[in-house]
Amino acid sequence: MELFNPARPPRHRTHKSLLLHWLLLLITTLAAAQVQAANDRGLLLQATKGEHTVYLLGSIHLADQSFYPLRDTIINAYNNSSALVVEADVVAMESDPQLQQKVMLESFYPPGDQLKNHIPPTLYGELQTWLRKRQIPETHFSRMRPAIAMITLSMVEMQARGLDPKAGIDRHFLLQARQKGKTTLELESVIQQLQLLNSLEKPELYLQQTLDQLAEMDRFVPRMTGAWKAGDQQALYDLVFREGIDEHPEFEQLHELLFYRRNREMAKKIQDFSQQHQTLFVIVGAGHLVGDRSVTDLLKGVGFHITQI
Repeated sequence: MELFNPARPPRHRTHKSLLLHWLLLLITTLAAAQVQAANDRGLLLQATKGEHTVYLLGSIHLADQSFYPLRDTIINAYNNSSALVVEADVVAMESDPQLQQKVMLESFYPPGDQLKNHIPPTLYGELQTWLRKRQIPETHFSRMRPAIAMITLSMVEMQARGLDPKAGIDRHFLLQARQKGKTTLELESVIQQLQLLNSLEKPELYLQQTLDQLAEMDRFVPRMTGAWKAGDQQALYDLVFREGIDEHPEFEQLHELLFYRRNREMAKKIQDFSQQHQTLFVIVGAGHLVGDRSVTDLLKGVGFHITQI
């Protein structure tokens, strides 16, 4: 099925669209202000193998202060772990000018080139309309690469709904680890994640889908919120994978790039890290922890016993 036709862009996708899969990749577990954090179960798994323990927390990259304090089981798992493991250490990036420069190079076209040179004029016009609505100067987006523009406008829309990356769960624990000198390990890196985004074929298709589906967020967020609050793995799997693939089987190839391949690499690193540290506290996007070929499933395949706590 063709996902994008410049003459007739899709207009009537449901919450199962690619936009939501992207949000699940980089925002992953969405939640709203009414969450009563201390009473929420959340998605926390325990993987044990011999004397080694790995706690796996489905992450919330954007949140608000109503999420805190987290329930005692999560706090105790972190405190009892000898190392924190994250997808990418975004806090370290904030104090590293060289890394920030690399991020800029991956995110923007070089001087003299512009986003509008790489996407259809109709699509760029839709982006301009969205920028005017959000009162964002066009110059802020004019040199962004398509996939980075897609993620950025999604983040802007999340923040417009009261969610804040500074309140994210992964950032919360990264700051604690830095303050107390706790060992912090990365499964990937910020640069690797940006390079992954930029490696997508025809990223303008996904930018189009994102613009088309922004209006669906208000309906999608409560579903994802409820699934996370309940720690409901099946509901999370349905939202991340099953419903999207049922409607768009061609997403399977995208899932291989964005989830399954990364899951294999993450699981291998977690296994290696667990040989160096008796207890790990791992924070990854919830989409990486549910279903077949998930990090959880792969760890089970190499002898870890998995329980949800």
